[in-house]
Amino acid sequence: MLSVFFVLLPFLISASAAQKVDSDSDIDTILLSLESVRTQSPQFVSDSLSSLSQNFVKFNQEQKYRFILLRAHSYALSGKSDEAINLLTSELSKKFHESNFKYKTRILYLLANTYSHFNQYAEALQTLHQLLPLLSDVNDIESEVYGYTLATELFDQIKLNDEALKYAEYLLLKFDTIILPRHKCFASFNYAESYSGVYGDKKESWYEIQHLYQVAYDYCDEASEKMIMAVSLLGRASIFVKLHDLNKARETVDLAIKLSMSVPYELDIAEAHILYSQIEQLVHQPSKALKHVLIAMNIAEEQEEVQLLARTNKLASELSEELGQTDKALEYLKLYQKHHAEILDEIQSKIIAFETTKLDYLEKERQIRYLNKDRELYTAKAALTESQRRNERMMNTLIFGGLILLAIFALVMTVQKRKYKQLAQHDALTGIFNRGTAQNIAENSFIKTASKRGISSVIMFDLDYFKRINDNYGHGTGDWVLKKVAEVINKASRSDDVFARFGGEEFALFLPNTDEAKAKAMAEEYRGLIQSIETRFSGHNFDITASFGVSTSSEDDLSLDPLLHRADIAMYHSKAQGRNCVTLYKPEIELSRSGYQKSKMALG
Repeated sequence: MLSVFFVLLPFLISASAAQKVDSDSDIDTILLSLESVRTQSPQFVSDSLSSLSQNFVKFNQEQKYRFILLRAHSYALSGKSDEAINLLTSELSKKFHESNFKYKTRILYLLANTYSHFNQYAEALQTLHQLLPLLSDVNDIESEVYGYTLATELFDQIKLNDEALKYAEYLLLKFDTIILPRHKCFASFNYAESYSGVYGDKKESWYEIQHLYQVAYDYCDEASEKMIMAVSLLGRASIFVKLHDLNKARETVDLAIKLSMSVPYELDIAEAHILYSQIEQLVHQPSKALKHVLIAMNIAEEQEEVQLLARTNKLASELSEELGQTDKALEYLKLYQKHHAEILDEIQSKIIAFETTKLDYLEKERQIRYLNKDRELYTAKAALTESQRRNERMMNTLIFGGLILLAIFALVMTVQKRKYKQLAQHDALTGIFNRGTAQNIAENSFIKTASKRGISSVIMFDLDYFKRINDNYGHGTGDWVLKKVAEVINKASRSDDVFARFGGEEFALFLPNTDEAKAKAMAEEYRGLIQSIETRFSGHNFDITASFGVSTSSEDDLSLDPLLHRADIAMYHSKAQGRNCVTLYKPEIELSRSGYQKSKMALG
């Protein structure tokens, strides 16, 4: 349906033009359609803008800004950089109304992006310095996505990875406010790329990087951004290669190259062949590896991509040397040195441009500081004439200040009291209630429930084979398991329930106004949640299970102690039944005191 609309759109635009396009909604619909395909169908957008331009005078101000952005983007894509830059700088010289101020940021973004695309890095960075301070003022998440994404990409190009990651993190902090799937795609992918740029050489970060690329892929899949999906897959595949997980690496590269060919985007296809080459090297197939490198090299030559040429020539030289083709190896090595020198010159130029614009920016800040200092001196001079009046008010100020200090002191004491109360009431490792606090709260709740003839239940559970986890993977992993279990159950529990760590790997939930059937169902749910915890994020792969015991109050119960005792018996009955199950307390499962104690010692 959408493709039919785009086929008919030029005719709709022509018809609208003939009718002078009197309806704002018609214009908005056309502009929105063109914005959604401005990258995928540049010629179609250019033709449509030409048809629409005769109605420009009928547009409202916001529609004019959107049209100008589309026109400048169309110029840039067709290689007409001067036309794009002149159009944008001309618009920036005009005054922006406060209601349309976000379009100033978008124009600055497109101008900086155009400068960057045509290797005018000094101008790109100068424009970026104008853009960034405005982003926090416009309250427009789309502008922030474009602005911080651009900053990340520019600093990544000049190998300032820490600076790039800083702006990627700015955008990640606002991730929950991003609405459009394609913007979530940009934000998550830029963060993955920047994080990889900073931490990619550190083995302990590889699993995190692989996960970040997977997150980016999922968001980009939702937005149908196939190009970024392909690059995300290539990022994951590179980690699999580092981890020597060659089957996953090959599967991931296969999927990436299919996506890249469907776009098509030749440079991603080249990157895929480089990864194929690395895989073949690891399985000691240098001749196959060289074939993939040569495919990537041909793409690099066609695209005139110097960085890719340098990499492929270096790889080809190393593989030719390994195959005993010394003449070829030397030839490739010379080409690598030539392209590498060009890259170094380009990076040096970018860094010089960065430092130059940074100095200009700092100089402006210095001038502003001097102006502020002059203003402060003037203010101080004027203040001297009122010194007498100030002295008269001094006593009142001191009294008022004393009251403020007392208030601050009282506030600090209150905060400290709350802090110590928090420490005293909660388990230090998991953050949930400790046993003493939980029982006090639950006892009060039990009494209130019982006074209204309500029913209360208790769930107790103990993690299975927890000692093995500590012994096999260390106490750090054991602590991770305790915190993760507490987090999962705390999220799933109800607001009135009281959840506590009773000690070691034993936990309890006190459930007011909960009958036996409901308590058992909740215990089954929690058992399933614990069993489904993904442990690979701890750095190890193992299973987590727990044995549950459930008891419910009767009319004879005057406190929680009998319920806890019965839940404890039911829990150890679950242990005896093979663990990872839920047992509802029944009198027939109760052991003799000695047998029960022996069971506890044996099942631990």
